[in-house]
Amino acid sequence: MVVVNLVYGLTLPLLSLVLDAQGIGKTVIGLSIVAQACAGVVIAPFAPRLIMRIGAARLMRLATVVAALMLITLGLFQDVVLWFPLRFMLGATAAILWSASEAVINELAEDNWRGRIIGIYGSAGAAGFALGPLVLIMTGTSGLLPFVVTAGLVIFAGIPLIWLRIEQDGDTDESHSSLWRVFRIVPHIMLLNLTYAAAIEAFIAFFPLFGIHIGLGEARSLSLLTTFALGGVFLQLPLGWLADHMHRHKLLLSCIVLTMIGFYVLPEIIAAPVAGPVFAFTLGGVEGMIYAMGVILLGQQFRGAELAAASVLYTGMWAAGTMVGPLVVGAGMDVLGDAWMTKLIAGFYLCYLPVFFLSGKSGSKQ
Repeated sequence: MVVVNLVYGLTLPLLSLVLDAQGIGKTVIGLSIVAQACAGVVIAPFAPRLIMRIGAARLMRLATVVAALMLITLGLFQDVVLWFPLRFMLGATAAILWSASEAVINELAEDNWRGRIIGIYGSAGAAGFALGPLVLIMTGTSGLLPFVVTAGLVIFAGIPLIWLRIEQDGDTDESHSSLWRVFRIVPHIMLLNLTYAAAIEAFIAFFPLFGIHIGLGEARSLSLLTTFALGGVFLQLPLGWLADHMHRHKLLLSCIVLTMIGFYVLPEIIAAPVAGPVFAFTLGGVEGMIYAMGVILLGQQFRGAELAAASVLYTGMWAAGTMVGPLVVGAGMDVLGDAWMTKLIAGFYLCYLPVFFLSGKSGSKQ
C-alpha cells in the first residue's frame, strides 16, 4: 500500500507543478487529475470478478508492473494531452491495488483487533503519501528523474507481493455481489470516502501552489505536505487502538469535525515556524483516520465476496471523490483566488455531516 499512496502522493503535486510551470490553468490541471481518478469508477463493476477470477496476489503483482511503466512514460512525454490516457492507466492500477489489498486485509482481521490492524494499514498508506513529496524535495520537479525514481520505488516495494499466496477461487458468478446492493446497506460509509478523497486529493494537488501563493516557497510547501502525511503514519495506530475501545461512529464524527475546523483555520497557522508543522502533523493524522474508519466499518459489516465488492466500491467512491475534489477546488481557486483552497476543502466535510446524522449511526456502539 506504500506503492499506491506513493504514486498519488507524488504524482498529484508533481504533475500539478509541471503543468503549472507550462502555464496550464488550474481548471485544466483539475481535469487532468479527473482522468487519473475516473479509472477507479470505470473498472469498479469489473474489479470484484477480476479479484475472484485472477486472485488478489497475481492481480496486485501485475498492477505494480503496469504502474511503473506508466510512470516512466509520463516522464518521457510531458504533454498535457497525452497525460490524460496515461493518468487513466495509472489510476486503474492504483484502484486495483487498493481494492484487492483492502479485501485481503479486512478478511484476515479479527474484529476486536480490526482498528489496530487497519491503523497499521493506514500508517503504511500515509507513509507512501509522506514519501511522495519527500522524493520531490530530493529529485526536484523538472526532468525525468522524479518519474524514474518513483518507478523504481514502485517495483522495489512490490517485491513482498511475490510471497503473497492469498488467492480467492470459486465460481465468479456466485461470488459476485451487487455493488448497488452494497451501497444501499452502507451509503454513509461510501459517501464518506467520496468526501474524504475529494478533500485529501485536492489538498495534495493544490497545497504546493497555495503555499507558493502565501509565500512559503516550493520546498517549504512540499516539506509541510510531507509533515501532514507523517501525521497519518504515526497517529493511525493510537487512533486505531481508540477504535477498538470506544464507539466507532463517535470517533469518526470527532475526526470529521476536527478535520473540517482544521482546514478552515489552516491559513492562520501553517506559516508559523513551529506551530505550522505541528498543526500539519496533527491534521494529517486526524484526517487520515477518517479513511481508516471507513475500512474498519466495512470489515465489521461484510465478509467474503461481499467484502470484496464493498472494497471495490469503496475504492470507486475514492475515485469519484478524486474526480470531484480537485476539479471543484481548482475551478474555485481560478474564480475566487488561491486563498480559498482550504475553505473549499472544509466545505466538503460540512456537506457530508447531514449524511452522517441521517444514517442514524452517531450513537451506535460499534
